[in-house]
Amino acid sequence: MPLSRDSLTDDSFKQKMLDEAPGEMTLMEEGAFEASRRAILDKAEEVGELWVFGYGSLIWNPIVEVTDRRPARLPGHSRRFCVWAPIGRGSPDCPGLWLALDEGGTCDGVALRLPDGKWEEETTILWRREMISGVYRPAWLTLETPEGPLPACVFLSNPEHDRYSPVIRHEEQVQAIAKGEGSLGTCRAYLYDLADGLERQNLSDPYIDRLNQEVRAAAGDA
Repeated sequence: MPLSRDSLTDDSFKQKMLDEAPGEMTLMEEGAFEASRRAILDKAEEVGELWVFGYGSLIWNPIVEVTDRRPARLPGHSRRFCVWAPIGRGSPDCPGLWLALDEGGTCDGVALRLPDGKWEEETTILWRREMISGVYRPAWLTLETPEGPLPACVFLSNPEHDRYSPVIRHEEQVQAIAKGEGSLGTCRAYLYDLADGLERQNLSDPYIDRLNQEVRAAAGDA
């Protein structure tokens, strides 16, 4: 089941995820879902533009319309596979891991500008992609870019979610990513795409580089 603009526009993606493994995903309450989106839109309206920080698949497959992009760094947070995935990139018997932004360190990624006049449409698609179960929490933070400070929407990890884990041993991450597979594909394919996407944007992350090497070895893809 590919993640596509069509499946997010008609909201069929949500139902497919619910059907994949009944009982394994709890949807975010609609009121909280919409309130979180409106809060970001209100911030964007104050500054007159809407940028989103891409640190994972938004880098190579944003799905939403993008009118500009630039390299960006988020201080105070770093990438980490810290959310268990019993669906999508894993199964209840062999869960994979979802990537998130956790506290500490820095993260190099890409700032994506959403088109003026299309914020309602594009953020609805974006929220259906990122906020389906509330494993992330949107925040309005300042990125560092070559052009100067840039306020942007950033999807951080949600420590209150039951799938979030503050500590997952590195070896456990390697095995979960190497073995996890669900309707969206394998967890390791996501990691490989991430490593490739970072390289194509001339970005680096030693944590991802190490995982990429060790997961390939564990999965026999080296």
